[in-house]
Amino acid sequence: MSGRLDLEYAPLSFRGEAVVEFSIFLLPCFREGLAPSLAAFYEELIETTQLADRTGWERVWVSEHHFHYYGGASPNPAMALLALARETERIRLAAGVSLLPLHHPLRVAEEFAMLDQLSGGRLDFGVGRGYLPHEFAGFRRDPAQATARFLEAFEIVTQAWRGEPFEHHGSFYDIDRLQLPLRPMQQPPPIYMACSRTRESFEFAGAHGLRLMSNHYPQSLRDLTERLDWYKRAYAAGGHDPAQRQGMISLFLHIAPSEEQAIAEAMPAVQEHANLFRLLMSNDVWNRDYLGDASVFEFIAPGGDVVDAFRERTAVGTAEQVCERVQRYHELGYTEVSFIVRYGGLSHAQCLANIEAVNRLVRPRFQSAA
Repeated sequence: MSGRLDLEYAPLSFRGEAVVEFSIFLLPCFREGLAPSLAAFYEELIETTQLADRTGWERVWVSEHHFHYYGGASPNPAMALLALARETERIRLAAGVSLLPLHHPLRVAEEFAMLDQLSGGRLDFGVGRGYLPHEFAGFRRDPAQATARFLEAFEIVTQAWRGEPFEHHGSFYDIDRLQLPLRPMQQPPPIYMACSRTRESFEFAGAHGLRLMSNHYPQSLRDLTERLDWYKRAYAAGGHDPAQRQGMISLFLHIAPSEEQAIAEAMPAVQEHANLFRLLMSNDVWNRDYLGDASVFEFIAPGGDVVDAFRERTAVGTAEQVCERVQRYHELGYTEVSFIVRYGGLSHAQCLANIEAVNRLVRPRFQSAA
């Protein structure tokens, strides 16, 4: 199947002063009509990742969600990434994220260590606390304990990966002396932390020298900038070299010859995705009106114009506009832009077309001439 998008302008020239990593973010939302079957949907995600692998993208991210159309086709990112590892050669495999409060940390440590070994050391380990009420309810977890569970689980996973005998006696986990014979090939794998709202999460990530993960569409550019500054200050205060600081920002992607066409084509898909977020944040789990209506844009960006929200918070537009936004994030201090390429009702063909458009018209601007 050809997904090529025939645009009317020439590839952009190299601009060596700005070097940005590009990645694919997969948040697998499957419902009837998106593909002939769930198995076929998975094959399309594999094909998407193979295209990114062949054309030199840095990494692929796979999310973790449960018990709902919103991301529920990927309840175990370690399993999904292992499948992608066996179908690719060089692209890095990133958990976006492992929801530590929902699982026993020893199981998490073992699964991702095995993934790193079987992928030849390509794991990037992303962690997060989680935020959806129905997921905590399904696992019989108290959301009020999410931060405490996260901190304790994070300590156990990182300690287990050192490969030395250890024991742990905490508030949630009681582990007698043991040793994991299975360690990651990388010592340790790069660790990212998902941060979106709370100052404590940005400061924890910075203080521990972790790489940052952010999603733009639920927050304004002003909030994003302020929160990134929290991270930067904590990173420096923790004694880490600012030159080694790395951060990823994820964005909805859709490219067309004109901004009007790009927004018109992407708007129903963005609306559906954002409406799912709104439903689940209010714990309206059984509502099957997935598309909702345009009021969701007021929920996401109160008091703002819809077109301005697309311009501020997404990579939906012309190739030139996408380049301008990537440059903006680079200047803020992000080192990686991760495009959400399959969301709402966008097809597999459109997904591949967008990747090809980025390859021809965007990435050359952000690679060194060498």
